[in-house]
Amino acid sequence: MQINHRITARHDDPFWLDVDRLGLDYERGDPASFPVPGISILNVTEDQRQWADVEKLLAESRSLGHTVSTSFSKSELDNAEWLLLNALGHHGYPQPEEAFAYRDATYDLSDYCATCGIGAKQNAPFRMRAEPQAAHSQLIQLNWVFDEFFLREAAIEGFRNAGMTGIDFMAPVLNRSGLPSERVRQMVITTTLAGALDTTGLQPVTCKPLNEEHETLAPSRLSGAEERECCGRVKYHFRHAGVLRFDSDAFVDAPDVVKSHEWFGSGAAAFQLVIVSQRFRQTVVGNRWRGVSFEPVALVKASPNQSLDQTADRIQR
Repeated sequence: MQINHRITARHDDPFWLDVDRLGLDYERGDPASFPVPGISILNVTEDQRQWADVEKLLAESRSLGHTVSTSFSKSELDNAEWLLLNALGHHGYPQPEEAFAYRDATYDLSDYCATCGIGAKQNAPFRMRAEPQAAHSQLIQLNWVFDEFFLREAAIEGFRNAGMTGIDFMAPVLNRSGLPSERVRQMVITTTLAGALDTTGLQPVTCKPLNEEHETLAPSRLSGAEERECCGRVKYHFRHAGVLRFDSDAFVDAPDVVKSHEWFGSGAAAFQLVIVSQRFRQTVVGNRWRGVSFEPVALVKASPNQSLDQTADRIQR
């Protein structure tokens, strides 16, 4: 497992003077760039000797862009019992996309919060502008909807033949014609886990005025924040280093594909994690299907002092 940090800032940010002193190579932004200032990019891994110094610089500056990613060895992926399913790209937008009207067309919004994005429940097929392109990808994801996948016929038949559990299939609708897609089906995930995530080290985002994110926003974006309707629910930033930890009890008798009880996202966007069994991954890998990547999750036995959001039932169906 290797944890990588991608740090970005204007080419003239003082941060780069410190990076030069540390002797790190980075992609230098163009000083002549106009009208957008040139952006420099540093990629550094936590096993590099300079990481401790870079980490201190990150803590001292608020002008830096920062994303974290983790790469895993084949053996780490092969040995994981459960894994996150992530899309490698996004193709098109749910329709109608104007003013995010797809939400009303696709979801029951009776428990939905427009401030944080939590609570929408699908009650109609997704609508697409046209048949998805991405001809070489058997698993496809739309923009804005990070917890739903669409499958081409080869993947549908492959999962059916493998007896994959926890999924059903539904045709999305082409928005202009109103006809069902002839090329893809949505992989409808039928099971949501009970609360099982160890949230230690994750950045919470509480749906309340001036929440944990407000310090990073420009004053203009804070206008009226105190008057917004808030539901008080909590989601988490998806950025994390290493593996996410889940209570192993939540996965007893679970099907091959589930969604997390917990929500992730920023601002008004929220999504649940899609978690799949090793059998699901082996089916994808064995057929050389494209369009997704996998990330191991760690199963742990919950103890009273762990930050696991437990609920009464082990699995909610």
